[in-house]
Amino acid sequence: MAPRLKRLLRLSVAFTCVVIVAGCGTPEKPAAAPPAGVPAVVLGDLVTLEQDGTVRIAQVDVAGPTLEIYEDYQCPVCLEFEQGDNNALVREMVVKGAIAIMIHPMTIFQDDKPITRENSRRALIASLCVRDPSTWLRYHDELYAHQPDEFQKGGFPNEQLVQLAGKVGIPAGEFTACLESPETAERADAVTDLALSRGVEGTPTIRYQGQDLDWTTSWRDTGQG
Repeated sequence: MAPRLKRLLRLSVAFTCVVIVAGCGTPEKPAAAPPAGVPAVVLGDLVTLEQDGTVRIAQVDVAGPTLEIYEDYQCPVCLEFEQGDNNALVREMVVKGAIAIMIHPMTIFQDDKPITRENSRRALIASLCVRDPSTWLRYHDELYAHQPDEFQKGGFPNEQLVQLAGKVGIPAGEFTACLESPETAERADAVTDLALSRGVEGTPTIRYQGQDLDWTTSWRDTGQG
């Protein structure tokens, strides 16, 4: 196991370095609830928005190690990860300055699931319209808290996306214009293409220092000692 990862184990944290492809399945949908762990409002000052759609969250003086999260707002398994203890642990570690995280929102669903794909794409476009780093994670969490059924036609309608923006303090006018802009839609497709070019075949895909992780097992309880 990598030396940096061993150092993190001394913080009573362990990542299971098992290479997997985490597909987005259709388990029973969890009840909508805020993600566990450190609230998004606390992490807001640690967010940096990158031009390629990547969102970096880290203490100012922390360059790494890096945990990457490739996710789809319409993916029910991504919601399971978001509301789970492993995500809570990740947020705790960011606040401690133990790691940096890179979130890569994308659309994993393709043309064989057109309804689900369009739901996902609308949410992705909306997330790209959040230009204030301090509110980005709060909006991200609202999208997951209001995730529709993946087969619901017209899920994540623009009216709802604007309403959720207002809920976290994003002005409606500029946000709505961005949401309806063809340029934003093109950017969303480019963000997805970039993720797919990196070998992402399912969501959530969680990578620690370039190694895909098994996020379905507890990272608190493995590798102790």
